[in-house]
Amino acid sequence: MKRSVWPKSKLLLHGPELPLAERIRRYQHNIRAIRASGCKVPGVMPDTLDKQTIAAWFAASAETSRRLRALIRQLAALDRGENDR
Repeated sequence: MKRSVWPKSKLLLHGPELPLAERIRRYQHNIRAIRASGCKVPGVMPDTLDKQTIAAWFAASAETSRRLRALIRQLAALDRGENDR
């Protein structure tokens, strides 16, 4: 049985600096490339080509990042003694 090889060189970046339509197109490309390689799509990524599901995943990821940045700022302020309540 042939071992699957992660298609690193075929994957496209799909970061928030790109317009949403382009991010979705690149994400779909990546899912197709992963499937074609015989690898499994990582569990943290939706294994779908559905545009609405992908857009919702991007939105949820952005919200998680926003909350984490806010928490890190609050913790840093506590460490500096700025949030004495």
